[in-house]
Amino acid sequence: MNLREKLGRDRLFFDGGTGTLLQAQGLKGGELPETWNLLYPERIAALHRAYLEAGADIICTNTFGANGLKFPAEGQFDLEALVKAAVDIARSARAEAGREKDAYIALDLGPTGKLLKPMGELDFEDAVSLYAQVVRIGAAAGADLVLIETMSDLYEAKAAVLAAKEHCDLPIFVSVVLDQTGRMLTGGDLASAVALLEGLGVDAIGLNCGLGPEQM
Repeated sequence: MNLREKLGRDRLFFDGGTGTLLQAQGLKGGELPETWNLLYPERIAALHRAYLEAGADIICTNTFGANGLKFPAEGQFDLEALVKAAVDIARSARAEAGREKDAYIALDLGPTGKLLKPMGELDFEDAVSLYAQVVRIGAAAGADLVLIETMSDLYEAKAAVLAAKEHCDLPIFVSVVLDQTGRMLTGGDLASAVALLEGLGVDAIGLNCGLGPEQM
């Protein structure tokens, strides 16, 4: 069944953490997890398989921090190779787990790591371009949806959503992070986040990992 047809009808389970599990396997502090898509693809595949075998319906590619700021063109690791490998590994793991017909692969997009102007130095258009680059690669490689997650700035979330809508026709999920006062890092609250994201036409909205389950 088409993923959009399942939304609101079926209860779908995402996978869980990636970084914490990779740290248990030796990922060092300051080491970018996305490099393991090329250095240790078998470890990433095993992580995906474990989640699929545990019953996850959606697994996230190991691309949370994959962007042109962290992986510049002149750097050691090629961004396109990292993102394509991430999707390929997830697709292979899904096949090995026998879940090709009922599991989905989310292209995982996290914050760029830079605040947008006027609070920071990153231009809105540059943020859109950074996300667009990853969306193009991931969609072409075979991702089933785009997950824009752990967003603490609505302006950056908007940049990511526009990039996804302009460069693919995949479902778009967005999750934001709130503090204990119910506010995002840049001051927006949940009502404003829902209003903006619903207006942009995303397919699902959620919360993640800023607080514990009880607070959320």
